[in-house]
Amino acid sequence: MHGKSQKIFSWMGALCYTFIVMTAIDLSSLLKDYESKWVALSDDHKSVFASADSAKEAADLAKKQGHPDFTLLFVQPFDLLYCG
Repeated sequence: MHGKSQKIFSWMGALCYTFIVMTAIDLSSLLKDYESKWVALSDDHKSVFASADSAKEAADLAKKQGHPDFTLLFVQPFDLLYCG
């Protein structure tokens, strides 16, 4: 029983490690025209499908344009300092 539990724990540790490690993506040039807006980004983060003042409106616009899969992101004001 001890060996089986240890294997499960090791597998779970590897799974958690996979989710924690992330690569930074510089979106500054792509998002410079969308300050204080919600944007619907392509899954590869290379294009903006839609933008709006609300998340729902941005999502609806992206779907209406034929993009069912996207990532919603709020573009913070550029003069706002954020560390996290």
